[in-house]
Amino acid sequence: MDKSEISALIGERLHALRRERGMSLDTMAAVTGVSKPMLGQIERGVSNPTVATLWKIASGLGVPFTAFIVEESQIKVIRAEEQAAFFDDEDRYQVYNTFTSAGGNVEVFRMRLMPGCHRSSEPHARGVVESLTVFSGTMEIFVANVVHHLSAGDTLSFPGDMVHEYRNGSHTPAEGQLVLLYT
Repeated sequence: MDKSEISALIGERLHALRRERGMSLDTMAAVTGVSKPMLGQIERGVSNPTVATLWKIASGLGVPFTAFIVEESQIKVIRAEEQAAFFDDEDRYQVYNTFTSAGGNVEVFRMRLMPGCHRSSEPHARGVVESLTVFSGTMEIFVANVVHHLSAGDTLSFPGDMVHEYRNGSHTPAEGQLVLLYT
């Protein structure tokens, strides 16, 4: 999916969620902390929201991050080029949605941190658990100002409602799998 297709899909889903809940743009802005003009631009598909903005909207509405992009099916293959991709930190932070459970209580992402990546994450809603397994390279994960150095094969799990950052201070890309559990 390219950026324009993702923007259009996010806009359609956001509009549908707002209508299902009987919310005005003003109400949605108050609930999510995202401005009314920005929400309107996202709904119209003219703005591609940042990862941080989409997280704020998802948290405010109490829906999984991927509620805006995933279609449900029992069996599916999602080719690498078809995975919804989100980029931040000048494209050094890359996440690709690979799975969302029916009901959206589990989300799985393939994550790539390019050299020099420094990505601060907005705290998620209370009860969200993050689990990150590094497959290649090294990552530094800061959770509540404590640094955790992870190498290939290492896993870190933590409450997602804590302030956290992902960093790659090495000269090579680092890849892993990020799982979000909504309890």
